[in-house]
Amino acid sequence: MKKYVFFLILMFAITMQLLASSNDTIPAFIGIWYTPKMNWYVNFIQHKAIGKPLEVDFNTSSMMSVEGNFGIRRIGLRLGLNAQFENNAISKAYRWGGYLGFKGYWLKIQRSNISGTLYWTGELPPGDYQSQADFNNSYFNIDILKNFKKKRYVDGNWQRDVTDNSGFYWGFGYTSMGFPVEIATLTTEGNLPDDLKFGKPAYDSLYKIRSFNLSGGFDMLRQLCQVGGRYGLIPGQPPMKLAVYASTEDRIGFGPGKLTSRSIQMAEALNPGRTVTSSSFFNVNVHYFLSVGFRYYIKSGPSLIVFAAGYDFEGTAFIPFGANTRKKEDLGLDFSGVLLNHGFTFKMYIAFDRRWNDME
Repeated sequence: MKKYVFFLILMFAITMQLLASSNDTIPAFIGIWYTPKMNWYVNFIQHKAIGKPLEVDFNTSSMMSVEGNFGIRRIGLRLGLNAQFENNAISKAYRWGGYLGFKGYWLKIQRSNISGTLYWTGELPPGDYQSQADFNNSYFNIDILKNFKKKRYVDGNWQRDVTDNSGFYWGFGYTSMGFPVEIATLTTEGNLPDDLKFGKPAYDSLYKIRSFNLSGGFDMLRQLCQVGGRYGLIPGQPPMKLAVYASTEDRIGFGPGKLTSRSIQMAEALNPGRTVTSSSFFNVNVHYFLSVGFRYYIKSGPSLIVFAAGYDFEGTAFIPFGANTRKKEDLGLDFSGVLLNHGFTFKMYIAFDRRWNDME
């Protein structure tokens, strides 16, 4: 899998170099994000109805994010990086990624681990089943993104508006990830839906999903760097030194999901005489990120520095379809839920482009 991904990235880079021109206007920039404390919230749709048997404690308490992008004007190729580090182990990369792009397109890659400890207060079947377990699961995401180009009708022709500072973009991609889930079981005596009821719940430390995504959003901080602080949201006026910023991303994905065989065995052992109809699911995955706050920028010749402080919200909701119960021998499963984190964040961007001197 890694060889195929590397090959695709290499071919994309070579193709972009062969087709590139001098029209690349993305400047060099680097951004650093720091969240002193990430507050996690985990909930499952049936969590209260089945007695709240699962609690998840995530390891990460603070996070640093580094994002970079540099442009090579003559070949139009853009490269960058995006890395996150755990506060108590800065020397070990906790999340990494990269970008390759051409004329408004870029390739974004992210890799991460979702780790922590789960605590189970529900019933355990006989055998080697634990009420406390550590988990360490992988996250991988790849996107091909493109900036929206705002155009204006000038002298009988539609022309790109280079003063647009909204930073809207869209794209498509692929995500694979694994995380713990609380499993509500469903039983019936064959008289649906009148006698449908909950059985004894179970858990899985590694529910895996593969999601093919559509995404979109905007980033006012990044766009401020891309235009060199020359254009603001109000046409014909430069941006204010001190102002409110917002950045957001929405992603919706569809694809297969799968529970481990051990969680299936646990659910069946707690509900004897019934069999899980399927361990594979069609999963709908929805991800949302929002950052709002204040920013201040300093511009000097070909360089721009942006300072920002705000609050970040991030969440992933997942809805699996499958493992229904239709007759007495069936054991249905439901583990739809949402994972959220939020916290104060501090950001700094530094951008540089010699061409800004010619545009003063």
